Parts: sequence; C-alpha cells; structure tokens
Amino acid sequence: MLEKTVLLGAVAALAMQAPLAAAQDEPTIGVIVPTLDAQFWNNYADFMREGADSLGVDLVVLNADNRPDQMIRSLEDLVAQGVDGIIYTPYWATAAPGLTLARDADIPVVLTDVYADFPPQNELFPNYLAFVGPSDEDAGYQMGQALFDALEPAEDGNKYIAVVNGTAGTSVAIDRRAGLERALGENPDVVVVGEVDGNFVRSTSQTVFESLWQGNPEIQGVWAANGGTATGVIAAILSRGQVPGEDIIVVGMDLNQENVEAVRDGQLLFDIGGHWLQGGFALVMLYDHLNGHPIPADVANVKLDLLPLTQDLVDDFERDFPGGVPAYDFQARSRTYSPDAPTAVFEMRYSQ
Repeated sequence: MLEKTVLLGAVAALAMQAPLAAAQDEPTIGVIVPTLDAQFWNNYADFMREGADSLGVDLVVLNADNRPDQMIRSLEDLVAQGVDGIIYTPYWATAAPGLTLARDADIPVVLTDVYADFPPQNELFPNYLAFVGPSDEDAGYQMGQALFDALEPAEDGNKYIAVVNGTAGTSVAIDRRAGLERALGENPDVVVVGEVDGNFVRSTSQTVFESLWQGNPEIQGVWAANGGTATGVIAAILSRGQVPGEDIIVVGMDLNQENVEAVRDGQLLFDIGGHWLQGGFALVMLYDHLNGHPIPADVANVKLDLLPLTQDLVDDFERDFPGGVPAYDFQARSRTYSPDAPTAVFEMRYSQ
C-alpha cells in the first residue's frame, strides 16, 4: 500500500467548524504552464485534468511557450475571461505582476513550483492563497552527492564535472544550483569545468552541452538540472558515439518516464522527483477555497520532499507507481466532497 505522508497537518477540525458548502457548478480554473515542450509539464497538466474531471472543474490550460511575454498575456487572458481561480508557475519574475492582475479582478491564485519573494496571504496580495512546490535545494544536493560518489578521480586526483542549469533567474534553477554548491563545498576534489543554461528543455540542453564538452574533453560527469536537461545531455553523449553511464555519468531530476527508462538502462545514474503532482494538489486546495473551505495561512506554504530513483530501485518504483502515477483520489482529498478529508498533499514514498 502506498505510504502517504501528511504535510499540512490535520484539517478535519477546521472543516467541521462550518456547514459543508455547496459545490460551485463547475467553477472555471485557469492554469498556465511554462512550456508544454517538456514532459514534466505535460505530466503536471494531465494530472490536473484528471483532478478536474473528478471534482467537476472547467480547466483552462494555457502554454507560456517558454516566453515571459506570453506568460503575462496568458494571465491577462484568464483575467479577461473572468475565471474563478488561477494556478500558475511564476517563471521570469511574474509572481507580482500576475498576482496584481488577479487581485484587481478579485481572483484567487495558487502558485506552484517557483517561489515568490513573499509568502502566501500577505498584506499586499491577500488573493495569493498558497504555494505548492518542491524542496529544490535538497534535490540539487542529493543529485550532486550521487554524481560525486560515482566518479573515479582523474590522474591528478580531481573529479571533473559540467553543470547544465535550468531557466536562468527562476527560483527553481537557483535553489537546485544552491544544493549543488552545498555538495561541492563538501567535496573539494570536484572541479566544475563549466556551466551552461539549458532552459529546462532537451533541445537547448543538448546544444549547449555539446559546445561545452567540445572545449572540455576532460568532463567525467554532468549535473543536469531537470529531466529534459538530462535527456538532452544523454542525446549529446550518444551522438558522439560515447556511452552515457560509462564514459560520462549523468544525474537529473523529475522522474519523467523517459528518465525512469534511462535509469533502468544505466544511462542515467540518479533521478529524483514526483513534484509534477503539485498541480493536482493546488487544484484541490483552490477548489475547496472556492467552495467555502479557506486555506489556513500557517499551512499555506508547502515544500515537497521528493522521491529518489537509482537503478536498484526501478522495480520498486514501477511496482508502487505503475506508469509513474501514484494512486490519488481527488474527491477523498477534497473537503468539499469529504468533510473529514485529510490534507490534499502527500509525498511519494516506496512501500518497502
């Protein structure tokens, strides 16, 4: 049985303080993702669509297409449509502009994945109900340690790695890189020969890593900021007739199916993730708010610990999460449907 870890604490007592509100007649909730070119964000959107079908939500999913201007236009579009609520990922410092647009239209918002510079339910943005996202710094640290432990020192006693970061300036990229920096501080024999920005997508990551590698043939390992970045690096290694996992060791993040298969095949040493679930959790929280179940401010900032994956854990992963998807009952997690529902959030854990 899937072990479920409660993050937000018991909320049943809060639900019992007032009569159960009647569910809105299919509220409209707008969702904006940074890009649908990444498998991670497709997983995120698909899980939310599953939740919308279960809860009775008209879900409008918009794609920012990795463009800051498109993110703002999408927010303006949702406000113009008069949606009942918005869930979005504030890449490119779009938290304050987006929350301002929504606040002025009296639309509640839940942010995911990328932290704002201020907490939920603050004085300036009372419409900012909650945040749900990963513990990126810890994930970056675990990725670094796994990579360093797997590398054999070169003749001079050092270990040489390359870093392919995500979208510059996002808290996701910054925090993951901070985790790597912590791991580097504990491993003075590791040398970073160079860093490039892969923008969290495969094609860019492949191109920039190929260029970096050409000038630094001593690279033994690559710390890749996410799943798309890792697959881009692996593609670059294969294109030069090298063997990922043997000639160059790669670590990544996201638990995309493609990355799970790469871990099984030995091409990817280490992966960590499961945080695409954050969109579904945010949907339940926002849906319940719209139906008279407010989110207490002291439990509105959720940071998920993530699930690690190595080759010896692939069978366990596929046993516990067939198709990479955990069992999740949206109505059982919603206080609108189930007055005694536990928190909407749980973390993926191995059953054994």
